[in-house]
Amino acid sequence: MNMLLRFFMMSSLLKQQLNKQSVGVSLSNEVLTASTVRHYRVLPHDMGFRNHLPNYRYLSFIELNITQWLLACCHQKGLKGVQWIIAMQEVIYLKEIKFLDKMTVTSMVVGWDNKYVYFEHRFFVKNQLMAVGMTKFVLMNNQGKCKPSVLDMVGEQLTDVITSWNTHQTAVKSAPTS
Repeated sequence: MNMLLRFFMMSSLLKQQLNKQSVGVSLSNEVLTASTVRHYRVLPHDMGFRNHLPNYRYLSFIELNITQWLLACCHQKGLKGVQWIIAMQEVIYLKEIKFLDKMTVTSMVVGWDNKYVYFEHRFFVKNQLMAVGMTKFVLMNNQGKCKPSVLDMVGEQLTDVITSWNTHQTAVKSAPTS
């Protein structure tokens, strides 16, 4: 329930900020790859039964950051109805995030191809890296899937990490089942 409230509050504040910006412009690489930074306090409803932030809550914070980024980009382009759907996601947990920790989540686009957009997420508590995540998603509109070029992401911009991550996904999908 709290994530739903956070989502609506974030959306409302973001819409207020976006109303002050120009619409219909091309998005530069600097705008597309600018970090989305949000701060959270880990509250009781965020906690798991092991007294730390559970895995699924990391994914919720990631979704809030990606949604903020997409809303900002779509507003600047003058686009409506563009959504995103996760194709693959991975989080590497380095340290536990505890009750009442003030957490900073930094997300940024690290690449794209003709089908997917790739994000990297970093979770910090007191400037200490606690977790790193990667998200691969496809953009959607009312007609179905749309290419990242709708947000001026033309061609391919892939890193070695993205390439090896995609290779691993292909290997996992093609592994024989027992």
